[in-house]
Amino acid sequence: MAVDDRAVRRLSEIAAVMGCRVEVFYLPDSEAHEAGMTCELLRLWNTITEPQARQRILASARLEARGAARGEAVE
Repeated sequence: MAVDDRAVRRLSEIAAVMGCRVEVFYLPDSEAHEAGMTCELLRLWNTITEPQARQRILASARLEARGAARGEAVE
């Protein structure tokens, strides 16, 4: 399998998890702001290789998600 094929398949998997079409990733940010932020988050995550740093980020995201689920602002 070519690298390009793997990339297309992975992008399709990410789109499915996000509940959007793959084309959304190619729209200008003004048209797909939320998808653009998700792509940025994934790119940033990919640059972080230290396990402890990833754990801190996941802990923060989980805290934010819990607050959002309860309708609270987390500061």
